Amino acid sequence: MKNNLVLCVLLFCLSACSTPSSILLPEQSVLDERRIDIHDISQLPPPVTRIMNGDTLRIVRDAQTPAEKDEMVLFFVRPDGTFSYPFVGVIQATRRSPEEVAQEISEKLTAVYRYPKVTVNIAIAPGNRVFVGGAVRNPSAFDLTAAASIEQAIIGAGGVLPVADSEHIALLRMDDMGLYQVYFTNFSQFLQAGSKRRGVMLQRGDIVFVPKSTLGNAIEGVDLYFNQLIPFSKGIGIGFSYDLNKSSGSSTTVTLP
Repeated sequence: MKNNLVLCVLLFCLSACSTPSSILLPEQSVLDERRIDIHDISQLPPPVTRIMNGDTLRIVRDAQTPAEKDEMVLFFVRPDGTFSYPFVGVIQATRRSPEEVAQEISEKLTAVYRYPKVTVNIAIAPGNRVFVGGAVRNPSAFDLTAAASIEQAIIGAGGVLPVADSEHIALLRMDDMGLYQVYFTNFSQFLQAGSKRRGVMLQRGDIVFVPKSTLGNAIEGVDLYFNQLIPFSKGIGIGFSYDLNKSSGSSTTVTLP
């Protein structure tokens, strides 16, 4: 009985400790402020296609003549987020939409062409991915080749683990300043009848993170201290058994592997 009490106290202490790999949730007020309501997601910024480092842009002047057809139309966005365009110079492209880049180039070409308007599209997008991690079965990155929602991304990652906190799944979305804005959604209501759930659509660069629940962190702590430190735990267990048997006057033979 006494040994069981000591074990319970030890488990309680371990469950109160956070492991080095834990990512803590913010305060409840922040969670409430940043929660994506399943009936109204109008406050969430709509998905916007933004140019990233490593993209290849296809830029064509709308009034281009047949003689200009063979001119360069593909432009690589360098690691510093810029590219050079004829008669214009260096253009900052990263974190801007293709329409914003097209407007800047068109304005700067007014001194060169009578009809300077250009169209910009992303021809090659190696960074067209979303990332799903945390307490999911298969954390990974997915190529965003078509429209996809948070729910589809989580299912594609094998679903949430039993230790997951499905009520506070985080969506990290980068804004036009390159800073991540965090929003939370409740995945536990995914199968609730009559919820009329609207999908939260993802955009390139989004991160979906599934945190662990309080119980999940406690289980991880117990696993860390008992299972991953097996040699130390076994040594203490064998020594303790031997002392108890010795003090009781009984004879015990212990065979070590």
